[in-house]
Amino acid sequence: MALPFPSRRPLLLLTICMLSCTLLLAMVPLGVVRALVDETGTDQIIDNSQADFASGVFQRTVVAAAPSSPSAPDVVGAVELAPVGALNRNNWSTASTTLPLPLSDAPVVSLGKYLFVISGATTIDSNGESVSNSNYVFRGEINQATGAFVTVTSPHPAPGNDAFKAFVIQGADPGSECDIEIAGRSRSAAVAVPATTGSNLGYIFIVGGNMYDQNCATYNFSTNLVQRATVDANGDITAWSTPDTWRFPTLDSNGEIITNPASPDLRGVQDLQLVYVRTSAGNDFIYAIGGLSVAPSQLLQQDIYPYVFYTKVDTNGNLTHPTNSSAGTVWAKLADLPFPLHSGTALAVNTTQIEGGAPVQKDAIFLLGGCTEIDCTSLNTSVRRADVNPTTGALTWTNQVAATGSGTQAINIQARHNVTGLSFNNRIYYITGSTVANFPGAGGATATIPVAIFNDQFLLEDLTNSSIYFVGTNETNDRVLPEPYRRVGAAAALIPAVPPDNATSQVYAAWMYVIGGADENNQPTSTIFVGGVGSANETTSATRAPEGWYYSQPFPVLTDNETSRLLALKWFVDLNRPSSNPEADIRIQFRAAVTSGTCRESDFDPSPSISNPERWRAIDANPDPVLYSNNGLNQVRLINAFPDEEIQATCMQYRAQLIQDPGDRTFSPKLLYFAVEKIVAAKPDIIIDTFDVQTNNGSFSNIVLTLRNLRKNSLAATRSVAAASGDGGFFVDLCIARRTDPDVPALTSVPAPDPNAGASATPACATVSVQLPKGPFIPGASYTVLLNNWVNSNNGEPADWNTIFGTPGTYDIGIVVDYNAMTGEDVEGQSNNRGESPSAPNGIIRTITVVAPPTPEPESIKVFVPVIYR
Repeated sequence: MALPFPSRRPLLLLTICMLSCTLLLAMVPLGVVRALVDETGTDQIIDNSQADFASGVFQRTVVAAAPSSPSAPDVVGAVELAPVGALNRNNWSTASTTLPLPLSDAPVVSLGKYLFVISGATTIDSNGESVSNSNYVFRGEINQATGAFVTVTSPHPAPGNDAFKAFVIQGADPGSECDIEIAGRSRSAAVAVPATTGSNLGYIFIVGGNMYDQNCATYNFSTNLVQRATVDANGDITAWSTPDTWRFPTLDSNGEIITNPASPDLRGVQDLQLVYVRTSAGNDFIYAIGGLSVAPSQLLQQDIYPYVFYTKVDTNGNLTHPTNSSAGTVWAKLADLPFPLHSGTALAVNTTQIEGGAPVQKDAIFLLGGCTEIDCTSLNTSVRRADVNPTTGALTWTNQVAATGSGTQAINIQARHNVTGLSFNNRIYYITGSTVANFPGAGGATATIPVAIFNDQFLLEDLTNSSIYFVGTNETNDRVLPEPYRRVGAAAALIPAVPPDNATSQVYAAWMYVIGGADENNQPTSTIFVGGVGSANETTSATRAPEGWYYSQPFPVLTDNETSRLLALKWFVDLNRPSSNPEADIRIQFRAAVTSGTCRESDFDPSPSISNPERWRAIDANPDPVLYSNNGLNQVRLINAFPDEEIQATCMQYRAQLIQDPGDRTFSPKLLYFAVEKIVAAKPDIIIDTFDVQTNNGSFSNIVLTLRNLRKNSLAATRSVAAASGDGGFFVDLCIARRTDPDVPALTSVPAPDPNAGASATPACATVSVQLPKGPFIPGASYTVLLNNWVNSNNGEPADWNTIFGTPGTYDIGIVVDYNAMTGEDVEGQSNNRGESPSAPNGIIRTITVVAPPTPEPESIKVFVPVIYR
């Protein structure tokens, strides 16, 4: 018959001693678990050189060549607050390469280290209309260390050159204006969307444009095409998609989007303000703002739009309706602009705001320049901003975009059309274009790039203390582009810079390219201008931003290819708090995640909840209640900052807020390096080396049990049981049951460890138990349990094997290691605590047949051991 099963562990065995034993075990109550202990790990310096820092994301901060005389462990390279002022023309030059064709009104986008120049006008008539367009996307690869173009060894197809590969744009039905497939266009808009999953680099979306074909009844017209080019990891375009449901929307007489792709009322669009936003909630939206529609075959041949449409990009690079998945179009309409607009520029921006004491990323769109009349006889001089809802994508517009001493205000800027723009490092770059109110405007072509800077509330800052928010508009004193320099209808893009590790002179965080465009004679050009941005000498001004943020790139923190336990964060700063800047400071925050083979922004859970282990965490090395960092070396032991959490990571990211008092705007605190101390995030794993029940001449003779602490067959991945869970002990239980029918098992499974079980809980089936000390279970150590270590699970007395196996019959014996989950194992370790392998879902059960009582134990090894009640 089966033996009785106790339900609780009434006695606690705390000392095990035998005459032949050489190990004396401490008498420590099992329920006492000490707090996590600090350990000594190895330092991984994350950012130190200019090359390291240049890979991050800047908000009113720059990479600098500091210190001038580095000392260990620091090298040349730092982050400091950005200078604010007009661009330094000495940072700009004409690229040694040119476009394969002269192009104007050709959008340019970037993905990684690649630039993509999309179609564009190759010939323009005296009225400013394109009469031939490129059928290609030209792709250039950038040497990110120098900003130069990488030589192409095999351009395909023609007309690529030694700097650009040529990819043929897939022809498609352009809409109701023509019934043949056309590829080339000018005045289209384009955005690049980096891939968040898979191996592709990303996607290029091309929206609308002006098409010209002599086989069409009307030569120049706007198309409603929306095309996607898929870009692989090598920067090659591998596929094109042009679904009808993606076509640019036309509104019917009721203001509703026409969803019938065959409708003769569908129109096209050109000269859009198009912008892509990846929000802090991880959503990807594309916004189409305003635009011009040229439809010669329809009643109204030209129209200018105040409309704002948007669509969402899913993780597979497909466009979807942002609010209604069953809609017949991927576009949704938002509130109109207060005036129609075309040929301006829209810029996606983000910044870090403090809410409730915690930094939060916010997203917005700035809208600048453009024409408010079809023929550009009236130009937009206002600056408008739309705040982006990170979840829904909805926009909230305002013209209150500038900071004043008492609040906010609307501002006017120099009017420009056929202008382009970029945002980097909380700056707005307003690039080339025409300043005259006519079309095509070549006579007003410019060579300047006015600059503005915005704070964490997306408010433009007064850069001269005279209510001037954009500087660099003077065509003589502020010219940026080298001669021959004036351009209208040019395009611009940024490529991240990767400076050499050993650089001692000033480097840049990014390269800016101004590409193509028409000259003052309205002729397309093939010229490319390049300039460096994101450095301490980007401008010639000595005035600094009052504060700013620096975000590191997410970086892997594996240790011996295993998940790491983070022990400490270390950073070195030069604060040099002068009397005019007594509160100059640097505040550090970090977040950590355990990922599966990747380390990127989208791997982190953005929730600020205190229960989210991947949340941003603030650390403070300065005992002063106002300050965060000490001048020089700073170190925070994470066990002190977060005593109840063991922070593990395969990937982490940090951000630093640089702060100065407004009294001395020429000063900047400097972040010189950042490091993390770490060890393998090892866990104990108590595995069963040997478990056997032996008989001798039909009698029970021995329980052979050897346990080992070894995880993943790696000492580096294994942690001491005591270090993981504190001193004390843990139980091993045997479930022993005699069969009533020799052919029918009496024990078919044993319970798994239960992390929710209390310290006194006992498996219901337990017959005998042994408490083992945690101390001997260091990484790789084995431990053998002797026969006379076992006690009766019901009363704590030494196991009486004569009674347990005294009745002849067939017995089933199962084992449960650490039922109360007291050793600090993770789920993987607990899964094998019922036998040698997790593949045995019911545990390992041994079976013996007894025909006679057990052989009596020799008197010499019988020992009575003390017991203690819980």
